[in-house]
Order: sequence, then C-alpha cells, then structure tokens
Amino acid sequence: MWKFVISSLFVAAASPLAAESLRQRPDSCVLVATTQDDHCAVTNYFRCPGADPVAFWQEISHGNGALETHAMDADHGVVEIAMPGGPTIRARSSGDHPRVAVKTGSARSTERATIESGGSSQSATMVTEYAYEGETRKLAGETFDRLTVSSDLDFPESGSRLHTSGTVLFSEQLDLLILEVDVSDGQGGSARTIKLKSLALEGQKGFGSTRPRYGCN
Repeated sequence: MWKFVISSLFVAAASPLAAESLRQRPDSCVLVATTQDDHCAVTNYFRCPGADPVAFWQEISHGNGALETHAMDADHGVVEIAMPGGPTIRARSSGDHPRVAVKTGSARSTERATIESGGSSQSATMVTEYAYEGETRKLAGETFDRLTVSSDLDFPESGSRLHTSGTVLFSEQLDLLILEVDVSDGQGGSARTIKLKSLALEGQKGFGSTRPRYGCN
C-alpha cells in the first residue's frame, strides 16, 4: 500500500531518470505475473527462491519511462523500494503473512521504514490491517481471495499521517499478492484511487509487458 507514498514523493523529488534502478533484481527471480492499473503503470511480479531476505520482486514501469523496484520478504513485507531520481524506502517488516487473514479472518503487519530523498531522510511506520470475509475473484484462470486492507502511515518527525484503504487479491497456490483497489485520503484532501485493470500469467497475452496501457495521457 505504498503506491501513493511513492507517487507523491517521486513527483516532488524527481530528477532526470537514471538508466538503471538503484538495486538489481536477484538472478534467481522468475517472472510469475503482470498487472496493468488505471494510472499508466504496469507491474511485473517475480518470485525469487534462494535470494533471502528478498523472496519477491516487483518492477513497475511508468508511462514516463521510470522504473520503480520493490524488494519484498517472504511475508510480502517491504525490504526496499527504489526509483531512479526519486526516493528510496528501506524497511523492516513484522507481523502476519496475508494467508493468515484467509485462514482466520484477519491479519496485521507493521513496516518500520526510512525514506531517503534528495540527501535527507525521515522515518515512517506503516501498520496494515487485513480482513477476509470469504469473497473471491477469478482472474486469468485463477481464483483469488479478496482481502480488504486498511493502512496508516505515520511520519513521527512531522506528525503527519497518510491513510490508505482498498482491496488486494491473494492466491495461495501462487503465493501471489496483487493490488486490486488502492484509495488514499490525500492527507486530508480528496480521495484518490488506483484500480487494477488486467492480470496476465505465464503464457497469457500481456505477460511480461513493460508498456502501460491504461490511463496514460
């Protein structure tokens, strides 16, 4: 649920785009899924066996040519998020894997992060609550469990808070967690929403694409 945080920081701090991301994808990573959202971005999801502490890797290609990378741990918690010319987020995550919500009805995770941008840094803590009420959605031939999500991101140094909510889709078989709807309160302003438009698995049209298809001006 860091989508809007990265977007706002990137807009504020972006400089001419670098040729490569700040971190390289581990050699063991294997592409498992590609999603398109309605905000001119396409995300490729990788599973990374033997690359501890990185278990999952995401590469988000934006319409302006920027490449955002997310390194995730085995519980889908953030290890590092980076964008050339923009911020880097490094975090330690604790709490539940999303599958706990499917089994028990609820789950909770905490990410304690340092956000570095423009030579300065600030700390932040994100607490995410998952809830499951038995809803599912079938996409790309797979059945996903739909989890509702609510996150509070606190910046203790400034006293500000960002709240996001929405839904994610989780496949136990694929151990794949994808964003379905992400809604930000805009730090007290009008709500902004990002929605999933499509999912492609191996062998399906759009798998491995790096060109955004929706919401591009």
